[in-house]
Amino acid sequence: MPTHATRFATIDVGTNTALLLVAEAAPDGILQIVGKGRRVVRLGEGVDASGRVGRAAMERLREALLAYKEKARSLDAEIVTVGATSASRDAANKDELVAFVREETGLPYTILSGKEEAYWSFRAATSVLTDPPAACAVMDIGGGSTELIVGAAGDAEAGLRARHSFNLGTVRLTERLFASQPPTAGAVAAATAAIDETLAAEGAALRAAFDEPLPLLGVAGTMVSLAFLAHGVRRWEDIIRYPVPIPATDVTAWRKRLFRLDYEGVYNLHPGLMNGRADVFPMGVLIVERVLQHFPIASLAMSPRGLQYGLALRHLERAQGAP
Repeated sequence: MPTHATRFATIDVGTNTALLLVAEAAPDGILQIVGKGRRVVRLGEGVDASGRVGRAAMERLREALLAYKEKARSLDAEIVTVGATSASRDAANKDELVAFVREETGLPYTILSGKEEAYWSFRAATSVLTDPPAACAVMDIGGGSTELIVGAAGDAEAGLRARHSFNLGTVRLTERLFASQPPTAGAVAAATAAIDETLAAEGAALRAAFDEPLPLLGVAGTMVSLAFLAHGVRRWEDIIRYPVPIPATDVTAWRKRLFRLDYEGVYNLHPGLMNGRADVFPMGVLIVERVLQHFPIASLAMSPRGLQYGLALRHLERAQGAP
């Protein structure tokens, strides 16, 4: 079906999920979303321990990418691009993974650096702001890593003050530190200490970029799920405030509650959101809480635009000739 705008699809392959975004760039430059998808792939399963993406994870990825490719074509997307993050970055067999995807799906598989991931997450998260502050911070918690970025929301390219990718991911830390659900008090203490140690050791440049307490925008699954639970909503359409504020007291209250629940208890909080996430969501909320403790944050909110939206912006700029 012909259209006045070029449609394209981007696929964000994270450590836990693969996210599809089908969009079109209208002549006036507005990016309009025409389709989305979410599939749990758990690509990072065992990567922290073995250093390799396993065959079962590759097969799950192949199935997801083929399904997304078909959906994108059904929505008249002319181009499909893939951007991969932490699990793919960390894997010793990343070359094998790239070749596998190309041979099995015909799709190019671009592995983003931590800095690239941070930059495009910042661009995406802040694009939702109608009245951007002079400066803000963005947090992207994934399965394998957490990106933190400080910059000027209205001028990301020129105004990024600092950015860092921490190896603090929900899948990575859950596999490493939690042998049961709910975790023992000792396991929670060990996880808290590990997160604090990493944030303290690697976060100096970021802390220096805060000349005052700044608003923090969070993106991706942990923050979306936390926003839903904190506001007691069941559907995406029920959240009408963008960004969605989340008080720090709610973060702590949910962290305490989650660490008292077993897998089924967490899953039943919201089966749609917790499918493929119920085991790692508690760790994600702990990461949020520790970030709030380590950096001067004035407020916390969830932005509905994550890395998959950033990949769409990246595609648009490259199509228009930007470097």
